Amino acid sequence: MASNITGHLGSLTSVETVKLQETWIHLFRLCGQDIPESASHNLPPDHTTSHRQDHLQPQPNHHRPNAAGNTGAVSPITPAIFRDLIWNFFQAEHPDVMVLRFLRARKWDVDSALGMLLSTLRWRHEQGLDEIVARGELLNHDYHAAATGEIKLDKNMMAHYKSGKAFIRGVDKSGRPVFVVRVRLHDPDAQSPECMERFVLHNIETMRSILRSQHSSGAGEKACLIFDLTGFGLKNMDFHVVKFLVLAFEARYPEYLGVVLVHNAPWVFWGIWRVVKPWLDPVIAAKIQFTTSNGNGGGKDKTTGRLTEHIDPKNLEKSLGGTDDWVFTYHPPVDGENHRMDENELNREVRERLKAEREELMRRFERATIEWGVKGLNNQGHMNGSAAGPISDGIAEVDKERLELAKKLQQNFWALDPYVRARNPCHRSGLLGPNGEVAIDFKGTS
Repeated sequence: MASNITGHLGSLTSVETVKLQETWIHLFRLCGQDIPESASHNLPPDHTTSHRQDHLQPQPNHHRPNAAGNTGAVSPITPAIFRDLIWNFFQAEHPDVMVLRFLRARKWDVDSALGMLLSTLRWRHEQGLDEIVARGELLNHDYHAAATGEIKLDKNMMAHYKSGKAFIRGVDKSGRPVFVVRVRLHDPDAQSPECMERFVLHNIETMRSILRSQHSSGAGEKACLIFDLTGFGLKNMDFHVVKFLVLAFEARYPEYLGVVLVHNAPWVFWGIWRVVKPWLDPVIAAKIQFTTSNGNGGGKDKTTGRLTEHIDPKNLEKSLGGTDDWVFTYHPPVDGENHRMDENELNREVRERLKAEREELMRRFERATIEWGVKGLNNQGHMNGSAAGPISDGIAEVDKERLELAKKLQQNFWALDPYVRARNPCHRSGLLGPNGEVAIDFKGTS
């Protein structure tokens, strides 16, 4: 039976396609790209100046380190910096997939989706997300020598990973990777808020790297998140982290959560839930379900069921009521695993070659997308009677070129990746391969 789902790459309606094209035109204007205005009378009005003023101005410095540990003023977002930010955000995804997440989150209102995306890019710039992604577990080990005079950071990123409080293992019945958080292993007093933010963001970015769009159905674009509250007590409650997670998934990472399963919540949790629930956007709140090992108990907010109703037992470790014998083991960084990040002549030569290839692919994708957008909007103008001149042809061919370029960009991303990003637990466990391949059923091999 054919799927009726639209709004994803490969299943866009004509109206959704126009919204996507309009958004791209706005983004390229912000990158400082030349848009051939004379080629179409149906382009969206140029609001570049107001977009910059409303969404890309640095926020006031609150005199605390950002998530990457940096303090001080944030550099202004120039068109060149904006272009770097947005391409770094895409990672290995087809660029349309990311833009469509924001359009769906704002119900296809282009101005609202664009504002949300621009605010997210500014936030990533302020938080130092690219540095967090690049260094990962190693971020706190030799970051900021005392001689710099900058604030000394606590060194708990690796300790978080060692604890086993968060990991990826298996898939749910919708094929989404399962991300498990064992809340009982969290001690709010063991680290600074900034260190915990780094850990949260690195995990979300790692999760992003294993999600795979399966085009028209949208499957593979979202994750299943389990908060395992077995053994949870008030000593584990961290309101700062909860607020940070809520903001992240509502405003910064839209359309990444498929379902949130709160498992084995004890009686003490329900008082906390009454405090937390009003913070939630209705879209996020609707994704939350409560489960127990036996399907009984829980609060009044949701019907409580078994965890195995959402996840096959073979994809659940035994402590969660499944049949998977796997037990979490932390694989620490291995000497030499990041040797391609070392500053030597060979690495620099390869890194610069791959970056040059990426730059050329980006430029070709940008040119093709501008052509695709201008032609598409021109033809839309003809359909509604607002455009003059000839109908544009060759749109399908240009879109096919965009798809091929997106595939080459993905291949280039994974070739460049070990030269610019430290390996992480997903690489060491076999969950994520050297060419971006993901282990079957999101289970590692080691």
